[in-house]
Amino acid sequence: MRLVVHVLEARNLPAAEAQGLCDPYAKLQLGRQRGKTKVIRKSASPVWDEEFAFRVGDLKEELLIRITDEDKYFSDDFLGQVKVPLSAVLDADNRSLGTRWYPLQPKSKKSKIRDCGEIHLTISLSQSYPEETATLAHWASDDFASSSDKSSELRKGSSLPNIPIELSTSPSRSDEAEITREDKSNAAPSFVNRLHQIFSVKPKDTEASVPPLFKHDRGLDTLEETPLTSSQHSNEQDLETSANMSFDELLKSFASKHEGNDMPGNLSGGVLIDQVYAVAPSDLNTLLFSPTSDFLQSLAKMQGTTGLDIQQWRLENDGEILKRVVTYTKAATKLVKAVKATEDVAYLKADGDMYAVLADVSTPEVPFGNNFRVEILTCIMPGPELRDDEISSRLVISWRLNFMQSTMMKGMIENGAKQGLKDNFNQFSELLAQNVRPVDAKDTTTNNESLSSVQPETESDWKLAFRIFGNFTVLSSVIAFIYVFAHIILASPSIIQGLEFPGLDLPDSVGEVVVCGVLVLQGQRVLNMIARFVQRECPRR
Repeated sequence: MRLVVHVLEARNLPAAEAQGLCDPYAKLQLGRQRGKTKVIRKSASPVWDEEFAFRVGDLKEELLIRITDEDKYFSDDFLGQVKVPLSAVLDADNRSLGTRWYPLQPKSKKSKIRDCGEIHLTISLSQSYPEETATLAHWASDDFASSSDKSSELRKGSSLPNIPIELSTSPSRSDEAEITREDKSNAAPSFVNRLHQIFSVKPKDTEASVPPLFKHDRGLDTLEETPLTSSQHSNEQDLETSANMSFDELLKSFASKHEGNDMPGNLSGGVLIDQVYAVAPSDLNTLLFSPTSDFLQSLAKMQGTTGLDIQQWRLENDGEILKRVVTYTKAATKLVKAVKATEDVAYLKADGDMYAVLADVSTPEVPFGNNFRVEILTCIMPGPELRDDEISSRLVISWRLNFMQSTMMKGMIENGAKQGLKDNFNQFSELLAQNVRPVDAKDTTTNNESLSSVQPETESDWKLAFRIFGNFTVLSSVIAFIYVFAHIILASPSIIQGLEFPGLDLPDSVGEVVVCGVLVLQGQRVLNMIARFVQRECPRR
């Protein structure tokens, strides 16, 4: 996503010179990205009419625009500034604040000058599609051609970060090295590489005037025309071929290209549904994904979803890909307004018994919606055998978040997405249960077999007694009992002393107390074993 700022003009700027005039220019900043307009000489109402594009990384940032008076001999004088938070642009209709006047504010509240004038701006957020990227690149090159100073600063702000553009017709070696490093670090797509090849030409192939820019633009159109036409022709062929095939034929054609593929594992976000249904896997797949099924329409009606548009399945890339696109508008909730969603649904496996379908869901209109995508994996596989030899299917649906760029709101996004998916798939399960019968674990023969297989074998009394009493605790307790009993027989009665009285013989030392404690603990453990043996033996009688 890119923030597009059109700096039109300013008026009623404070006078920086005795004549009431100034040499103003505007500096724009978004995070670490900067831009600068050209300087308008001797004017209190300058007109710039320049456009800038900034890459948006964090929606908590704010756009800062400062109007400054250029001073050739001393530091430039501050005239006024305006701050626009990105959240205000995101919440606006069509993600655009429109064209309006913004009052310029002083640098601090202690400033003597309160009226700093106004600036005329157009601010909007735009998706970085290839067509828009090309247009923005022309804006940047126009700015470069019209600006008179600090070209390196302009390159940081006015140009798109992924599109390095050279200003002079004879670039220095250091500039070429800088462009090369920037090109390698950004890893731009092929379209951007073409722009780089067009604008970053060698000095011997470059003319010294501005018209070659338009010459290269015509070359760009020529370069883009051939692959675009062939791509459109290929898409039309795929669409025509898919339209003449039934859903089953599409699945068979796709399966022939992916024989031997394994089922993908569950996604890392967690499992939303893991349920067995009394239906064949192919029939369940037809119910959920066939174009003749009205399951999605019924689900949309239940969830209050509007504008459901289901495109037909089509084969792409010579049958390697089977996909379709589903668009709809989710109903508003207490936290989020009604938003549009797009699902790119593609088969990963379809061999008649097992199916895997991955849906890549994008919701750019939700808060931070351009930072992430939701991936939902639906797996259908044969289920356990039922009691009446009925065929069953196991449906497993898992999910995860795929973050396109880092954000501080990652935890909040994950929690919100998890709760929303949980609510949606609860309704999904309810509707699916109305069409096919869910199977309980007790209804399956495999469950009964597994239960019978874990039943313990009947033990004899001697084996049970040996298993419970055949341990060191019982052996040591028996030896201790014999030892103490022998001591009682051999020892003479002790003399009554201390707090003792006839019938009460207290320990006469700390050692005797410790021995008594050990004997009591050993006796307690033996009694517990005896109680356990009795509990096991009584039900068998």
